[in-house]
Amino acid sequence: MLRHQLNPVSWADTFLRALLPSFIADAIFSDHRKATRLHPTSYLDGLRGIASVIVFFCHYTEDNYNSLTRSYGVADNDRPETATRGWIQLPFLRIIFSGRPMVHIFFVISGFVLSYKPIKAIHARDFDKCYVTLSSSTFRRAFRLFGPCVASTFMIMCLQQMDLYPGRNPRASWTEQLMVWKRVVFTQITWPWAWDKDMMPGYDIHLWTIPIEFAHSMLLFMVILMLARTKLRIRQMMVLGLMGYCLSCGKWAGFEFLAGLFLAEVHVLKSAREQQNKEWESVAQEEDDDDLDKYGHREVRQGGGLVSLSTLKTVFCISLVILGLFVGGWPNHYADKTPGIRWFLAKTPMPFAKMDHLAPQKFWFGLCAIGTVWAVGELPLLKRFFEGSLAQYCGRISYAIYICHGPVLGLFQAYVFGSPFVPAQGEPGTDDYKEAVEAHGIKGMMGMENTTQKTMGWVLGLCVLGPIVVWAADIFMRAIDEPIVRIARKMENACLDREAQPDQRPGGRRLEPGYSQAA
Repeated sequence: MLRHQLNPVSWADTFLRALLPSFIADAIFSDHRKATRLHPTSYLDGLRGIASVIVFFCHYTEDNYNSLTRSYGVADNDRPETATRGWIQLPFLRIIFSGRPMVHIFFVISGFVLSYKPIKAIHARDFDKCYVTLSSSTFRRAFRLFGPCVASTFMIMCLQQMDLYPGRNPRASWTEQLMVWKRVVFTQITWPWAWDKDMMPGYDIHLWTIPIEFAHSMLLFMVILMLARTKLRIRQMMVLGLMGYCLSCGKWAGFEFLAGLFLAEVHVLKSAREQQNKEWESVAQEEDDDDLDKYGHREVRQGGGLVSLSTLKTVFCISLVILGLFVGGWPNHYADKTPGIRWFLAKTPMPFAKMDHLAPQKFWFGLCAIGTVWAVGELPLLKRFFEGSLAQYCGRISYAIYICHGPVLGLFQAYVFGSPFVPAQGEPGTDDYKEAVEAHGIKGMMGMENTTQKTMGWVLGLCVLGPIVVWAADIFMRAIDEPIVRIARKMENACLDREAQPDQRPGGRRLEPGYSQAA
């Protein structure tokens, strides 16, 4: 056995597998391949994965081709020459780099996924399991969200101090830089007290959603705990009431998390109805011929209505997805000049209409995110796409993509894109003289004079940086993200008071000392 452990070939295989993206390593080392198993909410993992890729596209575009983020044909004030007309700027297609609505999809999905198991336990009348699930999720949530971010920002800090990453203070020592990083971690990344404020964390401002996610996860768990023993209709009405209250207060994140809770219960009820229908069909098939004819006649009579209702529901769901694609293209600037979007801007209710210039889009993004998450689960074609291997892989590395894409851009985009040719400015020998900059990188190769050159450079840059982001995210997931999840689970198990745990037998209940099962 010792000889096997010291086998150079075995160690080489392990090292190579660790460096390769998992899908390539799985293809090479087929004996390690894991079968992908789908569960009832796997499509949400796929949707979250594609959304995380779009977030990367968003920051990539804003950093390197910001003029393409404007709507098609919309120019700066009084400067018609600044208008750009690239195909990626067209309505609906703009969603490919519209990262901000994806954040709202993240929050709705988080509310759905975090609520799903407790809600299933509530409907099964297994309240012990509901409380245990809530306790476990609450215990591990901070590890799950903050642990990978602490690790990634620490690595960025080290890279900065070694002059390998932009943004270093040349006068800061390692000790001073470490103290700055500690303040960022404690007062920005793990700071849940601002609720939905953009904290713009140092080292990686893209992590601004993490404290918001944590704070509203705790809110969600509290609401589920509060409503666990209420009647179904009362629980649904109270969740809807809380959603309306959040909107009236301008708290978009709370609205979206609670909407995820509501959608999770709708999903559980739908699954229960489908299971009941299957049982009824099974019973009908076991009846005698007369009863079977009776059931069959009843089914045919109701079939026409069911088909038309199904068609209307499909059309409605498709309309929600189309609306989400259009509103998702809301530009960060000049929304009042964008056809269609300016109508939504004018119809934004209070208090979102007056909070800040981004608040109107948050209101509409939240509504469209709820409609999209629900509609995807109701449309078989879209659901199958998000359950496909590509979307599921993106879902598996989605959190790692969200964390890693910023550092990867910071490390490589300046070298990849370079600069177009910039002629010398000023007179030689004067203080304002600037030497000419030779063309280099993608911008130097493709040019930046017109929209076609910018769009081609945008595509080429994605082909270069995209694989690097996926590779880094895959390694980060296996080396940091998944181990942190396992450590959190082990810590929870180590801290548990076994005497206080409910009896896990079906229908069982933990017995107090001195009582028998009969009592």
